[in-house]
Amino acid sequence: MKNLLVYHFKTYLKSYKLLLPFLIYLIYLFTAYGIMPFSIVSSFSESAGVLFFIMAYVGFSYAELENPVTEQLVLLRINNDTLYYLSRLTVLLIIGVVMSIIGILYPLVLNVINNNHLFTRNLQFEDVAIGLFLHCLMAFLGTMTGSFFHPRIIRNRKMAVLLLFFVAVMGISKGALADYFPQTRLIAWVFPPVFDILAAFTGLEFFSLPAMALPVALTIIYGFVLIIGQIELLKRAKF
Repeated sequence: MKNLLVYHFKTYLKSYKLLLPFLIYLIYLFTAYGIMPFSIVSSFSESAGVLFFIMAYVGFSYAELENPVTEQLVLLRINNDTLYYLSRLTVLLIIGVVMSIIGILYPLVLNVINNNHLFTRNLQFEDVAIGLFLHCLMAFLGTMTGSFFHPRIIRNRKMAVLLLFFVAVMGISKGALADYFPQTRLIAWVFPPVFDILAAFTGLEFFSLPAMALPVALTIIYGFVLIIGQIELLKRAKF
């Protein structure tokens, strides 16, 4: 597994495809925290929501990067399809964790520089811990969503881009859409539970663990379904 992780990291870093989403997220953080003070819950939730889209792009772009010939050679060498695909997803998840840490560290440092005046109240350890978990959760969801649109699962890449965009947008807007078109609730479960997570913190001054329970459970289940589904589809899809 270690050698596979190193291989995937080197492949992705050499492509420079990680540079764009990294810069976009830094620009977002710089812009979003440009005027203070902020509500801790709403600012962390918004940052995590943006990270979902960033990591969806990262997952998608890495899948685009894979060379079919090289992939076949590696698979023949290790003779374990599941291990290969899990290692690829693990690398993406590690990138998501790093991005999540950046998303939390930036406002923390900025808060210290501004003499603890960045937020509307004093920052507590629980805010940092739950905020980091929230970012990691959304990064996980974005990664699994983006990587699911693999070239061997959806061979028409223009269609794959459109579908990913549609799924990502629906994930964050399905709740608002359901208010106008209640019938859409019947299929809302198909889309990532981004709205469910963010809506759990709407209007709150402090993070609430009970409010997180159901959305977190839905996210973990949804993510693992995507992992299992992706691996099984890739095993069956021919090169």
